[in-house]
Amino acid sequence: MPTYTFKSNETDEVWEDVMSHTKLEAYYKEHNCEQVIGVPTTIQGRGEGRLKTTDAFNDRLKEMHKKAGKKSTMGETIR
Repeated sequence: MPTYTFKSNETDEVWEDVMSHTKLEAYYKEHNCEQVIGVPTTIQGRGEGRLKTTDAFNDRLKEMHKKAGKKSTMGETIR
């Protein structure tokens, strides 16, 4: 179920609540509030840590490349 952010019409208090879309209209009336529309948060990966592989994995790829033959293009991606 989605998480919604609400703001009180009386006190300007802001809070979040989890509910189905079908219950939203009744929730607005019951709590005298409106939904706050904002930018969704995302998780981003940056830097070297997100794509780094272990040395053992890279060694295994090199072994596979040696056995793959002359026309193998695996060597172009192994660092």
